[in-house]
Amino acid sequence: MKFGIQLFSLRGKLKNEDGYSKVFRRVKEMGAEVVQLSGGKKVPPQHIAALVKRNELPICITHDKFDRICNDLNGLVKEHEIYGCPRMGIGMMPKEFRTGDIKDLDKFIRILNDTADKLEKHGMTIAYHNHWFEFNEIGGKTIYDYMIENTHKVEFIPDTFWIKFAGRSIEEYLEKLAGRVNTLHLKDYKKTLGLPVFRAVGKGTLDFANIIRVAKDCGVQNAVAELDVSLNPYASMEYSMNTMKNLRKYAD
Repeated sequence: MKFGIQLFSLRGKLKNEDGYSKVFRRVKEMGAEVVQLSGGKKVPPQHIAALVKRNELPICITHDKFDRICNDLNGLVKEHEIYGCPRMGIGMMPKEFRTGDIKDLDKFIRILNDTADKLEKHGMTIAYHNHWFEFNEIGGKTIYDYMIENTHKVEFIPDTFWIKFAGRSIEEYLEKLAGRVNTLHLKDYKKTLGLPVFRAVGKGTLDFANIIRVAKDCGVQNAVAELDVSLNPYASMEYSMNTMKNLRKYAD
């Protein structure tokens, strides 16, 4: 298993080519072995591909805008070929499918399945990243479970914070998704004044040693640190990477 960083955590630094160059260099110095690239990229894919090669820092997966996945899939395929990355992700289910009506959920699942079928001929696949609402029920079934059971060729990007936030077992969901997770998001969880807050890996209450051990057994290839909000994103990512280095024995 390779450890790395979800560059969404450093999005404020990714405003131009120089910003991307500095971020790739910094995360490599932190010890990242892979990165995840998020949507809204502001530089040509050729520049990012050059950074991948220069820093020996592969892109394990992306998050891309839902509109582009639906309406510019061929353009995304070409970009991913330039990156050398065979996986594109959806960061969140759009609100139009989160109505509580199972028919709308089914529409989203059809899009996932259709996209996976289209990408297969390019040697690529689509993956879905969860938040909290996927653990609500719809039609007497947990939404996430329903998605798992009704998708094919679709991978998932489990997020440790949001699974814990929903009161579910991270390890149980990794086992349920065995063979369908290439990239896992590591984000710690802690309650402050009774409220759940995002924390850098190692600064919260999650048992990452056991999470990584189970992830390895379930075939996870990459684990990337992510933090949605931080006063000092570089410091948070460096702390996360240092914690993850100490988890190496559970990943190999």
